[in-house]
Amino acid sequence: MKARLLKLKLFSPIIVKGEVPYENPWDGGDDYRVLVETEKRKCRDEIYVNACEALAPVVLPHPFERRIFSAVPVVEEKDGRLMLLLNCECYRRLSEAELDELCDWWENTVAEASEELSKRRIKTKKLGGIFIYLWFMSGWAIEPVYPEKEGD
Repeated sequence: MKARLLKLKLFSPIIVKGEVPYENPWDGGDDYRVLVETEKRKCRDEIYVNACEALAPVVLPHPFERRIFSAVPVVEEKDGRLMLLLNCECYRRLSEAELDELCDWWENTVAEASEELSKRRIKTKKLGGIFIYLWFMSGWAIEPVYPEKEGD
């Protein structure tokens, strides 16, 4: 009988700022307008490529090398919002302590990638220059996707 891998998703909301500054004479022109979801979707490919590049290579913490078969970053929508996800396939269910440890690692990984991305002007075909910011949202950062129980 073939073993079935368990799926787990780690989420990170994506904030994208367009290169056009706010029309606010007091902000010094440094702060750019945050794009709405429909605008973000227009440059989804560029967001995906640059976010994955900032995360590459995805190196799981040592204790998880034997627990997680694969960890692949993707950009998807959740509840109408564009998110960076790390889709994981696990050999077994992770304990609460393991999930906490994995969340801590993901938060640090996202923070490092965001630091790099926020300094990079990304040229898009549809919206011009953008800047990408990733952040970690505690409370619903992990979503286990366990397989349905098969009939006996």
